[in-house]
This record gives sequence, C-alpha cells and structure tokens, in this order.
Amino acid sequence: MVGALFIFLLVANAVTKHFNEQLTVQVMMADNAVEGEVLKLKKKLEGEDYTHQVIYLSKEEAAQMMQEELGEDFLGFLGYNPLPASLDIQIENGFGSTESLEAIRTELQKNPIVDEVVYQKGLLQQVNENIAKWGLGLMIIGLLFLIIAIVLIVNTIELAIFSQRFLIKSMQLVGATHWFIQKPFLKRGLWYGFVSSVFALAILFGLLYYFKTDLQDVITILQDEQRFLVLIGLISITGLLISWLATAYAVRRFVRLDSSKLY
Repeated sequence: MVGALFIFLLVANAVTKHFNEQLTVQVMMADNAVEGEVLKLKKKLEGEDYTHQVIYLSKEEAAQMMQEELGEDFLGFLGYNPLPASLDIQIENGFGSTESLEAIRTELQKNPIVDEVVYQKGLLQQVNENIAKWGLGLMIIGLLFLIIAIVLIVNTIELAIFSQRFLIKSMQLVGATHWFIQKPFLKRGLWYGFVSSVFALAILFGLLYYFKTDLQDVITILQDEQRFLVLIGLISITGLLISWLATAYAVRRFVRLDSSKLY
C-alpha cells in the first residue's frame, strides 16, 4: 500500500508538472494599443520569474487563424476585424497555483493597454482538487496499513527475541554494551526489510505488467525521468527504515528490562 501511494504521488506530480507547463495566461490587448507598446510589454514579461515563454499574436494573425478554423472570410461579412492582439504567456512550473495566477492577472490588468486577462481557472481548480482528494484518501489508507505493519513487525520481533531474553541479560552481566547486543538483531531486521522491499516491488511490478493495457499511461509516466528508479529507491528505503526502527524499539525494550520481569 505504501508503494501504491508512492506511485500515485509520482504520477500526480508528473501530471501537475505537465499541466503547469501547458498552462497559458492570455492577455487581450485594448483596441487602441500600439504594436510598439505591446512588444515592449512582451519584452518585460519575458523577464518575469513566472514566464516560460511569451507568444505575440497580432490582430491580423488572429483573424487569419480564425478564418482557417471557420473556413470562410468573416472579415468581409463583418467589414472590420473584431479580434484583439494578444500575448500568450506560458507559465513556469511552480507558478500554477490559483493564488499565483490571480496575482499575475491583477498585476497585468493594471496596464492601460491591457483589456482582459484570462486563464483556465475552473480546470486548474478541478485538477488540484481531484489530486488533493485522491492523495488524501490514499495517504490515510497507506498510513493505516503502515501502522498495522509496524505493530505486526514489533510484535513478531519481540516474540523472536523473547526466547533469547536470558542470553541478552547474561551478555549484559558480563559487560556487553547495548549496541553490541542490538547489532545482530538490527542486521537481521535490515535483511528482513530488504527482503520485504523486494517482495513489495515484485508485487507492484507484477500488477503493473498484468494490467499494462489499462495502466499504460501510468507506466509511461513512470518510465519518464527515471521515475521507476525513484520508486524502487523510495520503497527500499521505507522497507529498511521501518524494519530497522521496529527492531531497534523491540530489542531496546528487552535490553532495558528489569531482571525481576524476565520470568
């Protein structure tokens, strides 16, 4: 379950990054805006931290694109060009939140040559809300299974150590340090953590392979930017860390146990 949560977080991060890279703020120019002033604004926007790229679309270019889409000469019918010149700002990753975009929109609206600033606010909110909702649900489930796993590991290790409690106490009586006593148990715990990580990865990769047709998009995302390696690292570290902490806690209880309670 923790591995499945990691997969979701990696995919959600990739989707959010891709969406932010495609996010565009469209700045509509006023009818009386001079092309020189628009190009000056374009140059200024290109120097902003939130800007990835700025594309200038003149009134004539906008009209030509509209004619190609409609397949007819609407200018001849109307007798004038109603389309404004515009600047399409591609937003840098990290500035795609609603708060950041609203701040950008408010600042741009103050410019006298700007008529309107628009972006896909509803779609942005929907994507962020869906990711947050699914992430919270999986996080709760993953945390629940993680707690259950830790409790089971601790109890299992305590049962394994219980039969050696007299040996532990004898080692303490002859001067063995806590670290010397704990070391073999911790090594065994790390080995079990490694085996459990391999087992978890085998199950996850087996499920991804079995449902490769349905999960093709997920697999493609994990293959990009070495996310599979990141997933393997996260699961391995989690398995080793959980086993090490659980083993250390269980052994420490018996190391510090009073001799009168051994029986």
